[in-house]
Amino acid sequence: MAVHKRKRSLMNLISGIIVAGLLIILSGCGNGLPKKLKKEAKTLPDVIKTYKALVDKDQDKYKNLTKSSQFQAVKEYALKENWTRKFELAHDELKRAKEIYDKDLSSLIKKDRPELANEVRQQITRIKKITRGAQKLSRYPLSRFLAILDTIKNAEGLESRARENGEKIKLIANKIKTNAVAKAIADFPDLTRKINTRFAPLLNLERQSQDNLKIVAAEFEKHKQGSNADYAAFTDSANALFSGLEKAKTLESKLTGELSGLYKSYTKILKDMKEEYFVIIKRESWNDNSDYYDPRYATFQREVTKDVYEALTADGIDTIAAITAGFTGSRFSSNIGRLWDKLSINPTEQWPGRGHNAASFWVESSWQTYFHKYILEENGETKETGWEQVGESFYDDNIEYLGMAILAKPYGVFEKDRLVQAAPPGMAYVGNSKYGEWKNDNKGDRFWSWYGKYSFFSSLFFFPPSYFGYNSWYGWHNNYRYNRPYFGKTRNGFQKYGTSGTYIKKSPRFQSTNFAKSGGFRSQTASVRGAGPNLRGGGPKNKGK
Repeated sequence: MAVHKRKRSLMNLISGIIVAGLLIILSGCGNGLPKKLKKEAKTLPDVIKTYKALVDKDQDKYKNLTKSSQFQAVKEYALKENWTRKFELAHDELKRAKEIYDKDLSSLIKKDRPELANEVRQQITRIKKITRGAQKLSRYPLSRFLAILDTIKNAEGLESRARENGEKIKLIANKIKTNAVAKAIADFPDLTRKINTRFAPLLNLERQSQDNLKIVAAEFEKHKQGSNADYAAFTDSANALFSGLEKAKTLESKLTGELSGLYKSYTKILKDMKEEYFVIIKRESWNDNSDYYDPRYATFQREVTKDVYEALTADGIDTIAAITAGFTGSRFSSNIGRLWDKLSINPTEQWPGRGHNAASFWVESSWQTYFHKYILEENGETKETGWEQVGESFYDDNIEYLGMAILAKPYGVFEKDRLVQAAPPGMAYVGNSKYGEWKNDNKGDRFWSWYGKYSFFSSLFFFPPSYFGYNSWYGWHNNYRYNRPYFGKTRNGFQKYGTSGTYIKKSPRFQSTNFAKSGGFRSQTASVRGAGPNLRGGGPKNKGK
């Protein structure tokens, strides 16, 4: 057994030397720019030359085109718009790309340092963008020639399609103006400015389309009369109407959705929270009596409690259990006491045989998963969700808000303006006549009285119901709405809502939650306002072997 241990120590030393050597080699390989990036950068001079050849080819095509009989029909536009200047600009752009390479990029390549990789990528992207722009410039004269020539040859069909598109744009704008927009303004007069602001892009597009339609009509009339029509303006205005129709459809769909959203309301209440903890225990086994080291491995995944998780992942924990070979047989021992029993692992499960009589166990990896349950209210109808997995940061961000509305969009509010600052459930609806009205109690104090299907909010925590007072709502509305979470205060100055609020801790509904039953309230500090993740004691740290 001593021989085997010395042999294992020697093998571990040799392995360490080999690994160290590999690290030195790999670190030497990692001292420069990534090979693929470096290669891409070095090919750019050839890329620029290729684009220069393409620009020259386009320029030659254009020169030959100017000698054709067809070109005479568009010659005046070529001169007026200076098409040949496009080739000069294209060559200038390629020169600029080459200068950037020579001045900025080549020096970075020569320095060949890994920390320069992002800068190299930026310069590559910059140069490629310039070369593509140069090609676009050189292609413009030919594409412009073909577009204007097509207008001359097919003026009647082009005018008909342009007129049809203009009429469709006008119909879309008028339809939404007289229906959805007019209704929304009538129903929500306080939102008139916001509604008109959202309608403005479509209205401006409709006005532009009418201007373009006038140009098309005027130039087409000249075409019919055989007079000197401006076919370039004809082409541009017709194209604007074609693209304008697609844009009008997009704006219509967007605006219709925004306006219809005004008639919907919903609230998302955090009903329950839980964390689940998982560990993977790994076992290495071997024959302690053999001169030949032949290890075998097995893994065991287990869901554990928070206490067990924190103990297993604490700093300083290495080997958590072992099987030791002896003259009378192997003996199992736990380095974590009775915690081992909570893992429900048979130490010899999946045992490889082959004379193995010793083993060690450790925590190979660990992780947590996070879940929420919600009460969802939509237009007065409520339902509860099952467990929904959420991210760790989202869980931590909402740990203070049990029983609170973490999302609310009242009737008459645009989706973009929904409330994401946590508040008592229903608070976002108070003051809106869609949901209830202010009344006076027998002491003359004002309170919010809910209409039938929204009375759910008054009995969420207790029965008999509780109601929002005017002063409480007024303070939230003026100081917290759209700014920060609102927890409220009792007459004694204690926090009323949220995970540490008196309402939650006394409410039967929330005392029966998984969060309460798992000790979530007991694990909190005396003051949790603004604590965030610290409500969970900072959380255990992952630790492997």
